[in-house]
Amino acid sequence: MYVPTFQGLSPIDWLKPAAVGTPCFPFASRGLSFYRARNAIYHLFRGLRAITPRLEVLVPDYNSGNEVLALRAAGAGIHFYRVGPDMRADIDDVRRLCKAHDPEVLYVIHYLGWSQPLDALKEICRERSMLLVEDCALSLLSQPDGAPLGSQSDWSIFCLYKTLPVPNGALLVENTVPLAALDRLRLRQAGGFSVLGRITELMVQRLRARIDGVGTAIQTAKRAVGKAAGAMAVNRSTVGDIGFNLNDVDLAMSRTTERLLQRFNFDAIRQKRIANYRALSAALNGSAKIAHDVLPEGACPLVLPVLVKDKPSTAQSLRQRGVDVLEFWNYGATDAAEESDHVRFLRSHVLGLPIHQDVSARQLSFIAKQFANLNPQAA
Repeated sequence: MYVPTFQGLSPIDWLKPAAVGTPCFPFASRGLSFYRARNAIYHLFRGLRAITPRLEVLVPDYNSGNEVLALRAAGAGIHFYRVGPDMRADIDDVRRLCKAHDPEVLYVIHYLGWSQPLDALKEICRERSMLLVEDCALSLLSQPDGAPLGSQSDWSIFCLYKTLPVPNGALLVENTVPLAALDRLRLRQAGGFSVLGRITELMVQRLRARIDGVGTAIQTAKRAVGKAAGAMAVNRSTVGDIGFNLNDVDLAMSRTTERLLQRFNFDAIRQKRIANYRALSAALNGSAKIAHDVLPEGACPLVLPVLVKDKPSTAQSLRQRGVDVLEFWNYGATDAAEESDHVRFLRSHVLGLPIHQDVSARQLSFIAKQFANLNPQAA
């Protein structure tokens, strides 16, 4: 058996009729769509710099690196605030840095579907007339207490392909005053090979999760084709990597993604992820130390985060047993001296188990069994 980290694409997804009715947040909101979230971050902060040349931004020290690279490319000055062992912003440290640097923007990351303490952070922004930006790349469809994440800030950023089976796509949502620089922005479509290659990966991934032998053979052949294309210098724009390329910042979300978005039942996806999270938590039956032991009502989890002592070894062993996992943010764009002990701990020990909408009850039992048999030490 094989369980992929992320959801795959089914031929049925192409055949579903377009949904009827008003789209849910953030799809019904004012904003722009991009190929990748880092591009949205770059253009937002480049636009802000056009009206505020001195643009100082508070950013969490627990980051993936891509968002920081995009901010720096846009010319923003960055100061890192601490994130605690519960993956929540240290409010006292945010206040300390506000006094020290008088920043214009507070950048908040909602990790794995869980919300940051938004009430406290919004209050700080009101007191200091700061702009608030929510990074919801890992938290699409989360709406704790009925309020969608990304709806309470000035701007918010969403990465679509982490939660949905689409080849690419990101949204930049404007919740307050529009930014003129964004209205003037003109984007171009990525090459067809980039989109087709990723669609093939998504469909093969889903096939392998259902029929492992056939899917593995097709996946091997697909990789050979990819290597051949690379050798021929075929230009491809990838997703899911680490880095920032100024040559790709003007790429638009593909028309294929736009078409697929019209056919998803977002509420059903959210509910399936919640149900899978709870079912896997119960199936682990104490064999894992879960980083978040409580799932807030309405939160849409990306993975089930567990704390293991030796993350690389545990990840490798689970993959060998057929369970692909997410080694969540082993590295960021902060220097070691700029990260708190808490963040260094999280980078070393947080491992994500798959609970996406494609994972079946049988696969959840398989994940729990493989983890229990492996019996990794908790961090």
